[in-house]
Amino acid sequence: MVLLEKLSLFNMEHFRKLYNKNEDAYTCNKSFFEIYDEEHFLIKYLIRKQIKLFKVNKEYIGYIWYEYPSQSGLSNIYAIYLKEEYMDMINAKMLSFFKRTTFRYDMIASSRNSNIMKKLNFNVNSKNILMKIKTTNFSNVIKDRIKFRHFKEGQDEELRCEIQNSVFNDKNRIPLTIEDVRREEAEEYYINNFGVFIYNNQGQVVGYGQVIYNKGLYTIVNLGILKEHRRHGYGEVLLRYLINICKQNSINNVYIRVDKDNLKAIALYTKVGFKEYQSFVSWYKYIN
Repeated sequence: MVLLEKLSLFNMEHFRKLYNKNEDAYTCNKSFFEIYDEEHFLIKYLIRKQIKLFKVNKEYIGYIWYEYPSQSGLSNIYAIYLKEEYMDMINAKMLSFFKRTTFRYDMIASSRNSNIMKKLNFNVNSKNILMKIKTTNFSNVIKDRIKFRHFKEGQDEELRCEIQNSVFNDKNRIPLTIEDVRREEAEEYYINNFGVFIYNNQGQVVGYGQVIYNKGLYTIVNLGILKEHRRHGYGEVLLRYLINICKQNSINNVYIRVDKDNLKAIALYTKVGFKEYQSFVSWYKYIN
């Protein structure tokens, strides 16, 4: 039987050995110990609460690294690891310790990873492609009369919410709130002045997009044009503008993530110069 044990000072070295064996552990923009070792004792205590160790008898065989659930109960998993010789012991009961949590885990697509998630009773939520462009040879041409304005903290949170909630309107999506945006501004992945509104020649805001530094990659996210202003080329213009911002800031590689079935978006990104870099699968599991 596989048991879960909290990470503590007493089993820290066991976790460190497991972590160093896991080639897939670096799923964040920093490794666990790059984060942990830099903090003082109180923050270290809080970080340790994000780790549960898998244990059989007296042997530590793996771990799960996850974030605290949000108000909606969603928790992102950063890494799951189990020693190869214990793979047959994987089952849904390993996560029964958690109560009323929805887990999300983005993994590189592979048959091994799929097998693990199926044994844990996760379901596929979406399949995505991570695309990459090099900025060194990128040249940007701005159309006349199209204006841009960079996001200002403490001023534009409401406008951003209005645009994103309209662009990404879906019955299964929790609406973005001003508080959500403010929390994002405090996150390590957030880059000040890398959020952009695009306007038409009548001075109307028609879309928004931004660049973040996520998992070690400069990534374009939240790119969207309001429905009534689509098919006028604004999406391509905004995309090119965001790439150019990165180039001007000496960022050589820029990434964007897209649903595998979103052929129109893939065609646009390819036209601009993006190429497929990796395939990902987003897995979900609800624990009642």
